[in-house]
Amino acid sequence: MNFEKAKDTYRKNALVQKQMAKKLVFILTNLLGNKFDRILEIGSGTGFLTDEIQNNLKYKEIFLNDLTDNFTNLTPDIYIKGDIISADIPNNLDLVVSNAAIQWIEDYDFLFKKIHSSLKYGGEFCFSTFGSKNFNQIKEITKIGLCYPDLREVIKNSGFKIIHFEQELETLYFENIKELLGHIKLTGVKTQNKVWTKADFLNFETKYLAKFKDNLGFELTYHPVFYILKSV
Repeated sequence: MNFEKAKDTYRKNALVQKQMAKKLVFILTNLLGNKFDRILEIGSGTGFLTDEIQNNLKYKEIFLNDLTDNFTNLTPDIYIKGDIISADIPNNLDLVVSNAAIQWIEDYDFLFKKIHSSLKYGGEFCFSTFGSKNFNQIKEITKIGLCYPDLREVIKNSGFKIIHFEQELETLYFENIKELLGHIKLTGVKTQNKVWTKADFLNFETKYLAKFKDNLGFELTYHPVFYILKSV
């Protein structure tokens, strides 16, 4: 992910991720209430979820984590810069939250067990990420994309119980392929490592036009999923 380069454009273009943050906190507060002692946010980014936490939750301490510097509008009790897999994180947490971030983690088993060990007994891990149909148009044409595994077995083996799961499909439409690819770039997502030639672009455009263009435009599907987990 090229998030650091895209930080200045992310908040304007990551509309789906912003709505995901709002929905995650809406689900969370309806199920768990709004009062917590110690909260850790993983992948705070430019602060979509951080903003929702500030506006809707009451807490005594909050800790933020991301690979980059703190780009949120909040000064946390501790800012943990670095990969969540290797970073030292606080213990005795009441709540761990994350929005549209953990799909970049390669070792889900390690991550979930680490989070479980950082929570108080009965603490919650609430997160949004993406499902298997995310950017399915891109993956079908290029055969390249992130793998979005079924997390249920990982969750069970990590000592969590799923108390809520929800998913939805959100399709955006663009006037042309350049606009679509520009949207992806401006949200910091990298779909391919190679540099495209003009022939690569024209080939991609032709295939996309044939399969994923209708009267609304060129379509791009997001597949948000929401989990509320309790440590047991």
